[in-house]
Amino acid sequence: MDMVVWIVLFAIAVSDAKEHRIPNYLLLLVILISFINKAFVIQDYNFLLWSFVSGITCFIAALCLYFLKVMAPGDVKLLGVIGFWLGSEHILGAVYWIAISSVVIGGFYALLRLAESPNQFKSLISKYSLYAMYGASGSKAITGPKGVSGKYQMPFAPVVVVGVALYFYFLN
Repeated sequence: MDMVVWIVLFAIAVSDAKEHRIPNYLLLLVILISFINKAFVIQDYNFLLWSFVSGITCFIAALCLYFLKVMAPGDVKLLGVIGFWLGSEHILGAVYWIAISSVVIGGFYALLRLAESPNQFKSLISKYSLYAMYGASGSKAITGPKGVSGKYQMPFAPVVVVGVALYFYFLN
């Protein structure tokens, strides 16, 4: 059953990397497969209850990040599904490895943006440094080149899948 979940997670990661969209039917498929595995194969209803609690907790924590405009709605749903799939036993370690992989992959995205347009990257660094020093009012003083939004987006589903894979790799 876990192999099917990994295949669906891979499809989710590819979809997010390609289209910046996570299909809901794939998330529902992961929940359904995980529910069937816990309720009918393992038949541990206490584990199923704690999986629900873990999924809801991850969803609420990610929803708070969404309200802070750090995450997209699909990423919030994905983290809730991952929390349900892993359960309370594995979620803390997985979140640690997701954080590690987000820093590493984010660094690679930053290097990619730097290689594509060094001038845009420099103006963005100065804008963020003004934002860090003076808040939102100071960052409005600097504008990037015309036609450049200055907004970088990194698909988060591949980061989550890599982080969970790293967790299971280093678990043993």
